[in-house]
Amino acid sequence: MNTDNMRSSARGWMVQALAEFVGTAMFLYVAVGGADSVSDGLGYSASGSILARSFAFGFSLIFVSWSFFRISGSHFNPALSLSSCITGHISVVKFILYSFAQVVGGMLGVALARGTTPSSASIEQTNQLFYGESIARGFFLEFFLTAILCFVYHMTVHEKNRSTFMAALPYGITLFSCHLFATRYTNAAINPAQAFAVSIVARSFAERIFFIFIFGPLTGGIFAAGLHILFRFLDYDKYNAGIDADNLVQYRRAQDALDGHYGHHGHHGAPVAGAGPGTTPATTVGHDGLPR
Repeated sequence: MNTDNMRSSARGWMVQALAEFVGTAMFLYVAVGGADSVSDGLGYSASGSILARSFAFGFSLIFVSWSFFRISGSHFNPALSLSSCITGHISVVKFILYSFAQVVGGMLGVALARGTTPSSASIEQTNQLFYGESIARGFFLEFFLTAILCFVYHMTVHEKNRSTFMAALPYGITLFSCHLFATRYTNAAINPAQAFAVSIVARSFAERIFFIFIFGPLTGGIFAAGLHILFRFLDYDKYNAGIDADNLVQYRRAQDALDGHYGHHGHHGAPVAGAGPGTTPATTVGHDGLPR
């Protein structure tokens, strides 16, 4: 790599890391601020408070990640960056830059949320174990929910398809569902940068159990990476050919291409336009997608 290319790559990494810093700050500013506004004085035991908090995090992630998606991929979460590094979608250097930017951006976002409102950064608003949740249960709750969040990201962003441009929507809705589940029991970290930032700003660490909110999500991201790699190894996309087809012609073409790959004679008994050498092209295609 020549000097110009190295400078270009370094500049690109810095631009993307800046996007992760600003994006994480924006995401947690709106999410934590919204969660504080609906829970202050109510406590997270109230079902309405849990629902509103989940909306705050889910919708904040949707619009912020949609804004930064074309720049950095909108991770905003070291667990997701680690998972993406393991799957090979980002380099180790970029993972380190992203994680640092996310942690610092998270602290800025939470500090602004708490500093621009009279809400108190009470111990209730940090990550704790509630309602008899044990350390082991809390760890695996954070583990599995983060794994689900990361796997959804992998399948909607890294596995390119016609809906990839809308990936921010399932990404944010998944976070909404995760918070709806975990807020009552662990205050839903699902993001080491968020857990660290909230504790730093509140100046309160649950010392004996804080590892749950760091290593639970990180190991969940590792598990999601392994699951994604497994499905890629098994060539998952070959067994449901045509799922993204716009019409029946495209669907049959994909199915016949699959048959050709495995040496079968075809599902449909007749050639489809564009299916391969020697096929007979259809004359026209109707509005229903059928050849005429």
